[in-house]
Amino acid sequence: MDFLKREESPLSGTDWERLDGVVVETAKRNLVGRRFIELSGPYDTGVQYVSQDVIESGNSGACGLFGETDCGVVKIKERKYLPLPIIYKDFKIHWRDIETAKKLGVPVDFSVAAVAASQVALAEDQLIFHGDKETGFSGLLNVEGRNKVKKSDWSKEGEAFSNILQAVVKLNESGFYSNLALVLNPKDYATLHRLYGNSGTLEIDHIKKLFDVGVFTTPVVPQSRAVLVATGIENMDLFVSQDIITAYINYDNMDHYFRVLEILALRIKRPESICTIE
Repeated sequence: MDFLKREESPLSGTDWERLDGVVVETAKRNLVGRRFIELSGPYDTGVQYVSQDVIESGNSGACGLFGETDCGVVKIKERKYLPLPIIYKDFKIHWRDIETAKKLGVPVDFSVAAVAASQVALAEDQLIFHGDKETGFSGLLNVEGRNKVKKSDWSKEGEAFSNILQAVVKLNESGFYSNLALVLNPKDYATLHRLYGNSGTLEIDHIKKLFDVGVFTTPVVPQSRAVLVATGIENMDLFVSQDIITAYINYDNMDHYFRVLEILALRIKRPESICTIE
């Protein structure tokens, strides 16, 4: 991968192995969307455009002796080609830190790389939940055709459970019964750790029972909003051209500049598999 320019950097092969490990592990700890959205790829950095399809499923499947029952056809209702955005964050390592590591035989401190990786992870989730106007991708919170439930006052006991249950029913009515995930703002998630009626259990524990994939939190979901998703590649996927990696940028004022980057986008194929509470 010549575009990474690693051979021009002052880091050794061992240094790059450590740096890759720090970046990837930090990203894994911080990424939320990837925990319930399936990946397609990674493919190649040369892939700059991807098809964004909306799928129409027709009627439910049929069962018949001669296969003559009309049950419609699953087909692509709409297709457009969109450019894949680059998500990135740069970091700088002071030249003296590299020289000290070499002279003393100690590892280079890659804390700045870890911070950059965490910022890239946050930007990826921002793309997943809010989309990107410049490239035309929609996010889970704003895609057209999604289901919606009006949010009530979650400060009152039981209102959150009632709202979320309404959203689950909405998805059921749209034909989605399993593989469900819920994503909340961390503050809303914390609020739900309260006793629910006389059950002796927390409200969040009752909510978790509704979701076989899980309940997740991320700050990119605004407080007082939530999103439910029927997961699966038939509903959406994360198309990855280049997974998270680090490149060497240049040498300036004696310091060394690097970039953590990835190239990907969320493809929502069936908007009705999503329900937002807002």
